[in-house]
Amino acid sequence: MITQLYIYPIKSLGAVSLSKAVVENEGLRGDRRFMLVDAQGKFITQRTRPELTRFVLRESANGFIVRDAGTGLEKELVWEPVVSDWISVEIWDDQLLAQEVSEGWSEWFSTALSEEVKLVRITAEKPRVMKAKYQTKQAKNTSFADSLPLLLVSSGSYTSLQEQLDEPVDQLRFRPNIIVSALEPFVEDTWAEIKIGEVLLSGAKPCARCPLVNVDPLTGESDKKTLKALASFRTINHKVYFGQQFVPISVGEIQVGMEVQVIRCKDAIY
Repeated sequence: MITQLYIYPIKSLGAVSLSKAVVENEGLRGDRRFMLVDAQGKFITQRTRPELTRFVLRESANGFIVRDAGTGLEKELVWEPVVSDWISVEIWDDQLLAQEVSEGWSEWFSTALSEEVKLVRITAEKPRVMKAKYQTKQAKNTSFADSLPLLLVSSGSYTSLQEQLDEPVDQLRFRPNIIVSALEPFVEDTWAEIKIGEVLLSGAKPCARCPLVNVDPLTGESDKKTLKALASFRTINHKVYFGQQFVPISVGEIQVGMEVQVIRCKDAIY
């Protein structure tokens, strides 16, 4: 059963908790459709700038409010903002064109971060195409997520990590979109295809983790214990895995409380 749903409208900034969400071809509606880039057009995240945790988001009538917890300043970003120039941006191995958001957004973030940054928006005209092996008939493109459109984690996986750490784990360290209840740890590794309501999702690949999970999403403080604990029992071929990435086979609405039906299984990765 789904217990939590999250979107991250601006990549690597605050999460927005939802009771229901629409699964689109590129993932949950509103998830990672915006991103901050530096002066060279390269994406920035909490991996190198943990201070990005200062930006807290909440829903508004037309989009969401971005609050700078450091200054208390707030600014509303609507879902369909005014945009200006096309900018060449880089996110991991992908390069694409995105549109800069107008209405002073780049200046607002640049002032807050004391460096030149730009807020950009992904568009259907210049999509970010997934690798062919992960595509479905329904979904060919992804968002500004690190890789594929959706990340799902089970409660059993969190429990297993907490046992290694001997303390509670903030679930948002791992930036999930969907959290489901499950007693068995890492059972999501074996889900090749699942159904939630009328929505079908393809279990494309496990999610390799990086030092971002060491950043406390509330304070921005960073230490090495979370990734170190996870690496002690979830390292495969020099990569550390937690959660599974999914790609839509069909689209529609999902909500907290819906049951997850496993349609096809595959071998566990560990």
